[in-house]
Amino acid sequence: QTGLLPATVAFHAAAHPHTMPVVKLALNTALLPRFVDPLPLLSMARPNGVKAHPQKPNEQIPFYRLPLRECHSKVHRDLPPTRFWGFGGTSPGPTIEVQSGQPILVEWANELPAKHFLPIDYALHGAGKDMPEVRGVVHVHGGRTPPESDGYPETWYVPGRSATYFYPNQQEAALLWYHDHTIGINRLNVFAGLFGLYVVRDAFEQSL
Repeated sequence: QTGLLPATVAFHAAAHPHTMPVVKLALNTALLPRFVDPLPLLSMARPNGVKAHPQKPNEQIPFYRLPLRECHSKVHRDLPPTRFWGFGGTSPGPTIEVQSGQPILVEWANELPAKHFLPIDYALHGAGKDMPEVRGVVHVHGGRTPPESDGYPETWYVPGRSATYFYPNQQEAALLWYHDHTIGINRLNVFAGLFGLYVVRDAFEQSL
């Protein structure tokens, strides 16, 4: 499979010598030695403290702060560090693990640079030149979440701003994930690395 793209390009170039653009591969992964790096383990998110339950002010619940931030990470022994956008300095971001029925608060703080490092298609809905280039908003995919904490695509915010969301976790055990959800540039932000796991545990799963 690693040689499929060069072979396809060569075939079309031979068939259409006057119409085929010159393709220069930035990296030939077929030349990289395989299985030379240990499998990385994802970091775990830890609460920063506790805060008042938004619906029960007398009750304290775990509070997390996860900044959206640029980071660099090596993806192969023989390659230089690659630029990512992640959460808390890693991509994928730290895994959030909760118990079913245990609510939490998460502050998603946008600490990204002012300029995007991926090309923006300004013709897409929500990605016009009148919009800030860098925006973010986080959605927990598959979470039973109140509307005001669901991370709607239009509720993005720019670097220097943050949003604190409430997650009741009133659902069965499930492997979910959190990710950027920004209208117009969602594909770019997720491709840049803005995603992580969100794991809900429950008593039934733990009894297996």
